[in-house]
Amino acid sequence: MDDDHDDFVGCDTWDEMTAWLGESLPDIPAGVTIDFGPKDLHIGDEPLDDEFDDTDPIEALCAQIVVLKHGRYLVRRSHVVMEATNYLDHDASSATPNLWFDDDPTGDCTAGSIYVDDAGLAAEICVTWLRAESGLPDPTEFGFDISEATHLPGLPGTDAGWSLDDFLRRLGH
Repeated sequence: MDDDHDDFVGCDTWDEMTAWLGESLPDIPAGVTIDFGPKDLHIGDEPLDDEFDDTDPIEALCAQIVVLKHGRYLVRRSHVVMEATNYLDHDASSATPNLWFDDDPTGDCTAGSIYVDDAGLAAEICVTWLRAESGLPDPTEFGFDISEATHLPGLPGTDAGWSLDDFLRRLGH
């Protein structure tokens, strides 16, 4: 997790986290990935420990939401740290929504994934996973990191009316 995004200011309960995330997702442009995991896990630290082997996945309870085109979301769940993947296209309109997938082409999603067309449902799946698997009374031990979509150089960008600062402002950062 990144130091800039290491706690949920204003989200003291799981219900608050679900509401905040469900309300925020429709404003986030396609291509953005939001990773949730232990707020004290800092992947960029050198070294994590003396016996760290970068070929072994780092065990940690994690969830990830990838914002896709046309109001669709990919929710991924795992017991290891997931990479922010780069998909060929963020249009998953031909994928079957609301169907669990256990197979994972990247190998880092250990507990399945699902496409959903409802921001509230995506938030609920993500938060319920963290809540149920952690057994914690609240989300204060979890943090998040955001991988922003970037435009190819030389092409006109689209003004999505959203920024990372807007997202963080909703959390009180």
